[in-house]
Amino acid sequence: MAAVLIGLCCHEWGHAFVAYRCGDDTAKRAGRLTLNPLRHLDPLGAILMFFAGFGWAKPVPVNPYRFRGDRTRCDLAVSLAGITVNLILFIAFTLITCAGSLFLWKHDVVELYGLSTLVSYRYNIVWAVISGAAAKELADFIAVPLLAPVVRLSAYTALVNLNLAVFNLLPVPPLDGYHVVNDLIFKGRFQLSERAFRVCMLVVLVLAAQGLLGRIVQAVVYPAQALLLWPVARIWG
Repeated sequence: MAAVLIGLCCHEWGHAFVAYRCGDDTAKRAGRLTLNPLRHLDPLGAILMFFAGFGWAKPVPVNPYRFRGDRTRCDLAVSLAGITVNLILFIAFTLITCAGSLFLWKHDVVELYGLSTLVSYRYNIVWAVISGAAAKELADFIAVPLLAPVVRLSAYTALVNLNLAVFNLLPVPPLDGYHVVNDLIFKGRFQLSERAFRVCMLVVLVLAAQGLLGRIVQAVVYPAQALLLWPVARIWG
């Protein structure tokens, strides 16, 4: 839950911050230019986080007519801001996970399997240990058990932020990817009504509940993490 809160709140803060820098203080006046999760959580989205495994935060209010300069360029920057923050957090927490894993696991384990294998999302046995499910069975391989919660939180926070970045890049309204495609390709010409956005949001929720969007996201998440771990493995082994 903590990892999801970090990802969602920082994502919305990114939108609010860039909108403010572009001249629109709507989010700031609404109290959304903050990392306080209480300002960003949507009641229904928060409930679904607990019981359905997915959820959402309240969208940051943005008034494009208050932007300074090119409106389409500012809208593109605001749309990419949340995704960019999530990617930065993914990189930062992956590096924290790698550093923690160097000390969490015994040296011969790191030498045998390699750091990129121990951090990779692909290997269920490693994640079973991180989550605590197999900690007792594989206790002989762990050097500093007290580091397990730290590595667990950082690993899950990295995973959540990568999932959020990929998910929001999908070119489906009301996700950020729709605005990115609309601004880059169509120069912002397509403007959907609030009702259309609500209908699209319902469709997105249905697809997410059925697992279709999750499979699309996972198809990107593994290669994206492997791309980041490649230079990490070259540095740390």
